[in-house]
Amino acid sequence: MFTTDVTAKVATSWDSVTLRKIAFLLLRVAVGVTILVYLAKSGQINFSSLTRLFRVWPITLAAVGFLLLDILVMSIRASLLFRSARLSLSLGNSFQLNLIGFLFSTFLPGAAGGDIARLVYATRQNDGRRAEVATVLILDRFVGLFSLVLLPILFAPFFLDLLRSLSVLRRVLYMDALLAGLMVVSVALATFSASTRSWVARSLGTWPTIKDLAVRVLHAMALQGKAQSTLFFAFFLSLLANLALIVVTALGLYAVNPLSFSTRLALVAPIGHLINSLPLTPGGIGVGETAFNTLFKLTGISGGAEALLCVRLWNTSVGLLGLFVYLFGMRRIVYPYVEESLEANAEYVRTDSTN
Repeated sequence: MFTTDVTAKVATSWDSVTLRKIAFLLLRVAVGVTILVYLAKSGQINFSSLTRLFRVWPITLAAVGFLLLDILVMSIRASLLFRSARLSLSLGNSFQLNLIGFLFSTFLPGAAGGDIARLVYATRQNDGRRAEVATVLILDRFVGLFSLVLLPILFAPFFLDLLRSLSVLRRVLYMDALLAGLMVVSVALATFSASTRSWVARSLGTWPTIKDLAVRVLHAMALQGKAQSTLFFAFFLSLLANLALIVVTALGLYAVNPLSFSTRLALVAPIGHLINSLPLTPGGIGVGETAFNTLFKLTGISGGAEALLCVRLWNTSVGLLGLFVYLFGMRRIVYPYVEESLEANAEYVRTDSTN
């Protein structure tokens, strides 16, 4: 009787949590759709312009190719960062992992859904190393975001006349530069400063469990700090990946509004994608379109929301590849180097004995 009551209470609690999550998700979807409807009715989005995509199919093929290149470069980056942590993630498995992350980030709130999906698959059968695996994935995401934040600053010297005439855009870039500086300082303290790691360990002395987890995370960060060349190469790969994303955005603008096409989008598109990645609505829908419209108008470009919608459509087509990987499932993909070599030897022995 007692067991039945406990089971019923657990089931009821689980159902209530699930219902709250579903209700919250539906609320986010409703907010995103409401924003899109408002933008359409106010004339800020011209959905009919998207029909041009059917007439410019070579642009669609090029955009999908650049998106796949983006995922490939991110896969190389993740594989390298895992190697620096003395863990092994093959390029093939990394590509599949990023495809699944791409699928979930397209259809779940912001980019967080993709990060959670990658975390679930990467930590599978790595019970004793989940903190280390999670740290590498967080750092991988951090490097990607940092390069996206830094891109407008790198492009700024090419648009000095525009920046002199637009104080609003200058303030946006000042905030972007401040964010980039804070990101550099925070990761430098965790990666290169032994005194910072010691201070964190001492501060958490009264919470042994949290202290143990924090020490493992900081140790994993320290390993990355020792492989500085790999860290800088990962940053370079991140720049290439995000440049591919900017090219896809430019293709979207050219497809739906060729008369408004301008290289000025390179200055504001990274900021728009950064806002679009915030976990406010599923895939950033509605919020991203508003941000793109506002930012593009600052530089005298129209069609920002339509360009982002093109990117969303192309993301959906690439996301189907992630769905294919998801449906077939993935086994364990992250190994310590020693464990991976032992498994390889065991596989060789089994094959040799069969022959």
